Amino acid sequence: MHPSFAQFRHALHALLAGGMLILAGCATLPPPTAELDAARQAVAGAEAADAEQYAAQELDAARRELQAAQSAMERRRDADARALALSAAADGDLARVRSRTQTTRSALIQLRADVDGLRAQLQMERAAGTATIPLDTPAPAGTPAQRLQALDADPVLGSLAQFERLQARQAIAAQAAAGRSAQQAAAALAQRRIEVAEQAARVEAARREVDRLERERSDLRVEASRRDAERARAEADRLRLQAQLQAEEAQRQQARTEQAEAALDGAVAVQQGKAEAARAREAALARKEAELTAGAALPPSRRDARGDIFTLAGSAFASGQAELTPEAGASIRALGIYLAAIPGGAIQVVGHTDSQGAAAANQTLSDRRAQQVRATLVAAGVARTRVSASGAGATQPVADNGSAAGRAKNRRVEIIVSTNN
Repeated sequence: MHPSFAQFRHALHALLAGGMLILAGCATLPPPTAELDAARQAVAGAEAADAEQYAAQELDAARRELQAAQSAMERRRDADARALALSAAADGDLARVRSRTQTTRSALIQLRADVDGLRAQLQMERAAGTATIPLDTPAPAGTPAQRLQALDADPVLGSLAQFERLQARQAIAAQAAAGRSAQQAAAALAQRRIEVAEQAARVEAARREVDRLERERSDLRVEASRRDAERARAEADRLRLQAQLQAEEAQRQQARTEQAEAALDGAVAVQQGKAEAARAREAALARKEAELTAGAALPPSRRDARGDIFTLAGSAFASGQAELTPEAGASIRALGIYLAAIPGGAIQVVGHTDSQGAAAANQTLSDRRAQQVRATLVAAGVARTRVSASGAGATQPVADNGSAAGRAKNRRVEIIVSTNN
């Protein structure tokens, strides 16, 4: 919502210059370069806020006024250029806040729907006091000065949009000091400036609500995942107990006929299959919960005779370095949370490089990268005694080192999770 520092600086320069000129009552004014800079910043800010889509009329007006101001300055008609530049800046800011109003409204509506849906899923009551959208607060009646006074006194909006209110205050002062011939233009400028200030304050209040709802949605998603995991664990325990009881019954019936024994064996197999399916669901939910908690997906994986193998590409590290990139670090943390949450066997981390460079350097680099991944897994909750790390250098390629594509495949770290028998 706030303008950039450069935009703030240019606009404040223009405001202060205009105020000093009004107070001094100078007959000869300097060229309106500051006002033109502020107008250009306002138009650029509106374009960056997608005003072309949401506030096209105001943006077109600002562009026309800016072009006319530049043309007037070239013809040395400084007074006309100054007035047009001030008007262009006001229309540009108005286009920006109206566009921000629409995008913020859409974000609020979507977030409220998401939060309400999650609360319903979790059988939680809808939070009180969420029906009013700050953007829909009606503008008060009265002159620009009266509206500015009402905005300053508003208990919710009074501390917001300070820069836009400063611009409105300057425009109101300029209207009071304007002569009869300039009164109409000054009044229109003050009207636009107070509208910008009011709507900017509403948008800022709404953005705070957007931030709050985003945090609430994230918390609700984590809670929903946690409850799903609890239900899956309870179901898995129930099925394991049921399978155990069936197995005991099968042992007691062992002396009976072969036909009955075969039937009981079939029942046990069915229950064991259900238990395995429950464990698979539990693992899937643990994976989802880990990814939500870490904010990243687990590395790609495959299964072979050694167990589950997760592969971290060479792009997870800077060239020649062992530190993980932020994205790769988040992915490994997600893997650590997942592995800590489910039963499993030993974990072996093996670093690999391509064949470029000295063999000793490649061996050292692959070992350092493997140790970095191991440390990240342990920090995420995996038992230290469960994880080992080593480097293989360039001795175990999976592709031809003669091509760039092959070398890229060879630069990797593999996390091998043994299957628990």
